[in-house]
Amino acid sequence: MPGSDPAPRYPLTVIVLHWLIAAAVVGLVVLGWWMQAIPKDPVGPRADAYNLHKSIGLTALLLMVARLAWRASHHAPELPPLPVWQARAARAVHALLYVLMFVDALSGYLGSAVSGFPVKFFGIVLPSWAGAHPAIKDACSVVHLVSSWALTIVIGLHLAATLYHQWVLRDGLLWRMWPWAGSAHDRAVEAHTPG
Repeated sequence: MPGSDPAPRYPLTVIVLHWLIAAAVVGLVVLGWWMQAIPKDPVGPRADAYNLHKSIGLTALLLMVARLAWRASHHAPELPPLPVWQARAARAVHALLYVLMFVDALSGYLGSAVSGFPVKFFGIVLPSWAGAHPAIKDACSVVHLVSSWALTIVIGLHLAATLYHQWVLRDGLLWRMWPWAGSAHDRAVEAHTPG
């Protein structure tokens, strides 16, 4: 709604977590598809790409745990006035984002843990707690692939809805999570505020 009060913002900590996770997930999707095209011989470049993918994935998982811990102990800022179906759709998409990110990350980690190869976190070999289990590894690979596709689709819905709110409804919803809202957005609100 043009000219309406801006939506309440998330705290800076949550905003930083959101954008770090978003950057990690986009990087993981791009790296995940690209690394499959790297030739298996010589082994080095492909192994390095896979280890980087795993390291970023584990980092994203840790960030998501922090974000979920905040969400479990705090209420999100109120949404601007929306039709009931849009509010429900927003909550459903956010819930799906959380579920799919955790399923994707955990299936990737579990598949790596039972692959028979060491799991490295930015070059540090993590303790091995499981031996090689090819059937479990294959099942995890399927879950990881399906959840990656589903996550990409849900992220697309999330992005489309955000752009719709920003450029069509102009209700300030993006500014709840935009890192630099304290400058341009606040000046724009002040410019449209009477008196």
